[in-house]
Amino acid sequence: MYILGIHGNLGKAEHDPAAVLLRDGDIVAAAEEERFVRFKHAIGLMPDAAIRFCLQQAKISMREVDVVAFPRATWADFPPRLEAYLRYTFGWAPPVVYIDHHTAHAASAYLISGFDDALIVTADQAGDGTSCAAFRSRGQELELLEAVPFPDSIGLFAALVTQYLGFRSNHDEYKVMGLAPYGNPTMDLTRLLHHVDGRPRLDPHALHPTVLQRHPVFHTDQLPMFATDELPGLPLRRLPDGELTAAHRDLAASAQQSITAALLGFVDRHRAGSDRRLCLAGGVAENSVAAGALAAAGGFDEVYMTPACGDAGTALGAALLVAAQHGHRPARLTHSQLGPSFTDGQIADVLRECGVPYVETADPAATAAELIAQQQIVAWFQGRMEFGPRALGARSLLADPSTDAMRAQVNRIKRREQFRPFGPSVLAEHLPALFPATVVAPFMSFTLPTRDPTPIIAATHVDGTSRPHTVPDDGSAYRRLIEHVHARTGTPAVLNTSLNSGWEPIVATPEQALAFLYSSTADALAIGPFLVTKHRATSNDASKERR
Repeated sequence: MYILGIHGNLGKAEHDPAAVLLRDGDIVAAAEEERFVRFKHAIGLMPDAAIRFCLQQAKISMREVDVVAFPRATWADFPPRLEAYLRYTFGWAPPVVYIDHHTAHAASAYLISGFDDALIVTADQAGDGTSCAAFRSRGQELELLEAVPFPDSIGLFAALVTQYLGFRSNHDEYKVMGLAPYGNPTMDLTRLLHHVDGRPRLDPHALHPTVLQRHPVFHTDQLPMFATDELPGLPLRRLPDGELTAAHRDLAASAQQSITAALLGFVDRHRAGSDRRLCLAGGVAENSVAAGALAAAGGFDEVYMTPACGDAGTALGAALLVAAQHGHRPARLTHSQLGPSFTDGQIADVLRECGVPYVETADPAATAAELIAQQQIVAWFQGRMEFGPRALGARSLLADPSTDAMRAQVNRIKRREQFRPFGPSVLAEHLPALFPATVVAPFMSFTLPTRDPTPIIAATHVDGTSRPHTVPDDGSAYRRLIEHVHARTGTPAVLNTSLNSGWEPIVATPEQALAFLYSSTADALAIGPFLVTKHRATSNDASKERR
């Protein structure tokens, strides 16, 4: 049985379209549209290219898809438009099952967690009229405990503060999270967001009228979310690219404190004494500081998060729910490499066509590790592309985390603000030496205090925290790379960030990887079995230079 989960929209301000294909209980493929069309978040689009990739990966056509699962249940005018889209674009419209948005979020975490039971909490701006929800699950059943309606939304509060600070709402919330440790949480924001017995409440008077009038068709980046340029108790709002003052940093710190308290309060509101496992999903769950607080001090044996907490993940969740209805459930998902890959021959053809010098290496992991140990910055392009917002060893930019200067160098390559932090990919068995909290973090989901920042200083934030990615002993090339780095430097980790720069999606193709290398100050590209550097190969190279 083939189940195609899709998320997207036809011209409205919906973001992160994606497609996921299941065959019974197996995830065949998953990808986000932005990677193919090179338009960050692919706002207002359906996932044409992502769907084509999924079908090609399974070697089937749309006529062989048994069910399409769509993670919206309240768009009354959408079914005939979706059917017309499928027929026009793919020549066939299979039966469509419409799934509640937050139920899809919940399923995207729980049904791949491997848990037999869990408390599940979802939070975002809004979807199908709900802004956060709690579920309790046993087996494959999800029981809704509470759905908090829009506009009482932690995600909307985060987006409003993001825009008030001069950043892009729906895009730059992580910048506010990164800025927060540079300020002090001295501002009382309870007039904007507070919680009563753990239930979040947002002051609607702080919102611009268009936010309420156009829900769920949200504002664009050109319209304000806030009612006035100076909300009560806040500094004057910052213009985009304006100076970041101490007051702005304090607002970021205060907002982060409010978001963490609100999420933890909602979890505590629904937690029963028997709840030992927690699943998190929804855009707010991508706030790794709040998620880390739950993982480190929440009293749960384990917290599991989906690799795609945002709306792209609802395509996965919707498909998983339909599969569960037919008795299928995947095993625990421990990696996110579900996207396209390229053969060695395809990569070699691109290198020759572009006319760049390269060498073929017997062990790309060892070669890349040697360069990293020599303080070079390496673009790493291997295997299937990741699904979700984070690069986790397939489309990554890597550096030595033990050298403080690397933070500034990689931020310049990424064209990011210097206050932005990085995280390390860590050999899983060495995590206790670096972090006091014991977590499993295959998707780099939790920001945690470090035990000793020295070995990973370039991947440690100003407040002594970091967001680790735990790499198990799975025999992968990425695992071997970190093992080689450990042997050469004594550090069981690498600084890992996504292979992109500026306002562009993560690199998806060999051509884009080469463009990244030659448009940045990165030193080398390890792509498949090949190494591309910005200097001519010498006689000491392991393999003969090729063109």
